[in-house]
Amino acid sequence: MQIIKNSQSLILRSLSFCAASLSTFALAQSEAPVLQPGGAAPGAAPASGAPAPWLNFVLLGGMVVFMYLFVIRPNSKRQKEHKTFLESLIPGKEVVTSSGLIGKIISVSDTVVTIDLGNTTVRVLKSAVSGELGKSATNPSTAAVAPSLK
Repeated sequence: MQIIKNSQSLILRSLSFCAASLSTFALAQSEAPVLQPGGAAPGAAPASGAPAPWLNFVLLGGMVVFMYLFVIRPNSKRQKEHKTFLESLIPGKEVVTSSGLIGKIISVSDTVVTIDLGNTTVRVLKSAVSGELGKSATNPSTAAVAPSLK
């Protein structure tokens, strides 16, 4: 019973301390002078060293140009090259799939490519063919290791 009274007393004291702190903070905030942008006191002229407002638009435009030049444009170029590569697939080419399988193309249809892996024939989606074996594939480590497997 004594423990409950002590804990209730402790809770009441901490609540009253929080309320007193909040009221002191609110009083201090209401008495504080309102600062103008740039940290100037009320009634003072704005600082002359402030950046021009149009500078934000220039920086935003620069970021958009940067994203286009270094992200969007190279990615669309890579997609076009991959699309032309997939259209040029013919039987007899040695290719690497996106999962790392290396084999020779047996047949090509609109969406499926049949690949001979040695003792096994595998059908994969045309989009899963990542590159030609002799040329640089999507995965550079596969392209470097593949010629030594012959």
